[in-house]
Amino acid sequence: MRRRIARSERMYVSEIRTQALQICVVRGGVDAQLLDEAFTAVLTEAPGPRSRLEKDGDEYYLTLLESNELPRLHVRPNEPGARLEEYNKPLYFGGPLARAVLLTGSDEDVVMFGVDHAICDGRSATEFCRRIWQRYIDIQSGNYSPGEQQQPQQQWPAPLDDLLPARSEAELDAYLRARLERAEGAPVASLPFRAAGSVPAVPAESLMTSRRLRLTEGETISLMAFARGAKVSVNGLVAAALLAAVRAGLPEGLDDHRLSSFCTVDLRDQVAPDLSHAAMVPMVSWYRDLLEVPDAVDLVELGKRFTTGLRAGVERGEAAMEMQALDLLLPHAQLWPTSLVLTNIGRIEGPPSPKGLEIVDMTKFPLSSRWDPERGAGPLLASPTTIYGRFSIEMPYSTQCFTTEQMDSIHDHVRDSLLACADRAPV
Repeated sequence: MRRRIARSERMYVSEIRTQALQICVVRGGVDAQLLDEAFTAVLTEAPGPRSRLEKDGDEYYLTLLESNELPRLHVRPNEPGARLEEYNKPLYFGGPLARAVLLTGSDEDVVMFGVDHAICDGRSATEFCRRIWQRYIDIQSGNYSPGEQQQPQQQWPAPLDDLLPARSEAELDAYLRARLERAEGAPVASLPFRAAGSVPAVPAESLMTSRRLRLTEGETISLMAFARGAKVSVNGLVAAALLAAVRAGLPEGLDDHRLSSFCTVDLRDQVAPDLSHAAMVPMVSWYRDLLEVPDAVDLVELGKRFTTGLRAGVERGEAAMEMQALDLLLPHAQLWPTSLVLTNIGRIEGPPSPKGLEIVDMTKFPLSSRWDPERGAGPLLASPTTIYGRFSIEMPYSTQCFTTEQMDSIHDHVRDSLLACADRAPV
């Protein structure tokens, strides 16, 4: 039994693969056997995490794994560098598309769940994590028995392509022309890859990491209050702070360059409002915008401009058209230079804490299997979210491309910008 990878999903099975990573910090001592049973139980609830990717001719397919091939919980001590090593363990083509890791510590444990983006989006990956913790609670309390579970689900959810409204070739051609016209004008600038070629070769296990910015609960409350008072969305304000940091990190001589942003757009509610958030299938597109970002930009005004453009593009149906016209768009290199990739996660509910445990922190972000240092420049990736009452931004990056100093500078610039806004919150 197998399911063909749809056109909009082909980007997830290319040479560069990505996975949605969920990381929970837990106090109280996680029971590895319970967590493994919970992970195994959730695998039965959807065929995607029990699948592998296969190529047959020019097509790609999802095919169910044999029972002895299913992923199991991997347990190891949370020794120095363990978390970074786990960041850099890919989900190999032909192998399981989900993984679970428990890093055991003396005071806190770290639990990591990774899911290939070929079978999930941010929303379903978050729900995947939540369900595992719920099954842990169910098994712990005696309310779940593996012997009484239903037969594993065999039916994959319909792909996004099947749910989008039909478009004529003339409509797709018109959209392509509009995108090309919008791309005309000043070139787009991206952050330079200062690490590329400047240091010895980076070991393969240390290519990917993430720079995290995290506010306190009080700072988060003040930032939200400022955004409400300034009548700007938090997402727009954060995007503006990130774009301003990119501008500050550019080399001299690029003042006439614009910045571009790719902001993810969740199409689940638009095209399939009855589709459960737990349905393991990618339902995300993006909206690309081009923005003038001077050195002394007003973050509120830029944030409003960002949000207005995003909302207008979504209302015009551009996020859906982006998927349907993808084959036409890809050959045009001028449509893809990027300064910022923003995964619009927003505020999410953290998973429930089992009895005797406390999940004190959670973070999530997409992780790419490969970057291209030879390009010389590239986008800043940012995943902002608010969870357990605290706002944070994860900025995953390749150490072959960006230096620690670059990412520290971006972090400090964005943090200073957001705290300056929080300090101006109405009392």
